[in-house]
Amino acid sequence: MDNGKPYRLAIIGGGINGLCAAFAAIQQKLSPVLLIDQFDLGHNRGSSHGHSRITRSAYVNEDYVNLMQVAHETAWPGLEGVLGTKIIYPTEGCFFGPPGSKYDHYAKVVTNVGVDCSEVPVEDARLRYPQFRFENTPGVIIDRTAGLVAAQQAITSLSSYAKQHIDVAEGLAVTDIDLDSAPIELRTKESKITAESVIVTAGPWARRLIPAIEPVVTVARQTVGYITLKTTPEAHQLGGFPVWGDLGGAGSLGYYGLPEFGCPGIKVAKHVIRGRDDDPDLPEEPSQGEIDDLRDFVAGCFAPELDELIAVETCHYTNTENEDYIIDLHPDNPACAIGAGFSGHGFKLGPVTGQALVDLVIHGQPTLDAFAQARQRFALKF
Repeated sequence: MDNGKPYRLAIIGGGINGLCAAFAAIQQKLSPVLLIDQFDLGHNRGSSHGHSRITRSAYVNEDYVNLMQVAHETAWPGLEGVLGTKIIYPTEGCFFGPPGSKYDHYAKVVTNVGVDCSEVPVEDARLRYPQFRFENTPGVIIDRTAGLVAAQQAITSLSSYAKQHIDVAEGLAVTDIDLDSAPIELRTKESKITAESVIVTAGPWARRLIPAIEPVVTVARQTVGYITLKTTPEAHQLGGFPVWGDLGGAGSLGYYGLPEFGCPGIKVAKHVIRGRDDDPDLPEEPSQGEIDDLRDFVAGCFAPELDELIAVETCHYTNTENEDYIIDLHPDNPACAIGAGFSGHGFKLGPVTGQALVDLVIHGQPTLDAFAQARQRFALKF
């Protein structure tokens, strides 16, 4: 790390969005570039750890559906090609929910946009995926563009790639950003770092570094379980089990899950965005009540009975009230870009949002048409 000269770009936060921003900066041949994380890359304190994530086109509005087409058709394939590793594993997705939930909006939007999704009767969905009860839902959306993102592989490969091409500082916490200085000054307990441009993708710590977003962002600890059902092992695995989402929650999802991948058990998690504001520096184990809630959901959702709850873990979502991301330039200094509020559904768009952040802070405008059309959605609003 060179403290003697300003970096062309400094990226604070090495989760999926920071790593994808670093990837985009490398592709654009920016130099010198610094990626900083207060922990080791791949740590489990934020929301980018774990073996798998969902990718899907089924969304509640057309902006996200259009952005997902960029992710599926060019962004992820391009990243896989450069890294030389497989990250996206296509597999069907199924999405369901009670009448009056977000289900109706999802069904309408994917039909309007014309992506490869269709709504099928419940009886047909049960024949397709007998692991699910599919009760109290008017139908089931089958998303043929969906897939499983090999999240840990993505983080590992992107981290390795970044270390080969740019400066990477692990275990270094930025305590303050002086946006009034030119170049921008990043302060740590040990030193000061200067950069012409800065991207902040610090997950649950972003609001401490960027007070402007504090009124619109909260942090919610999530409980994630890994389960087996009383059925054949093949019924848990990729190819025999879909990625899925229950749209019965207060936000876009109630619960969601993925097939077994990278570790034993089907992944099942509750999607919590409201009603709590947690401190990411005070990690907590899941409460017995949260574990009981997960067991109750499994009993009502799946046709085979729960065989075993193998493990539980936590992650920290960083949320906005309406679940839209913040991808914008700082209102006081356009040399600083903010990426926040991605949790729960941001990993799948990492290569798109990473490029968007670099484009904004380096070029002052988007280069991706789909992001340009949706830009106002992601503007910082007070």
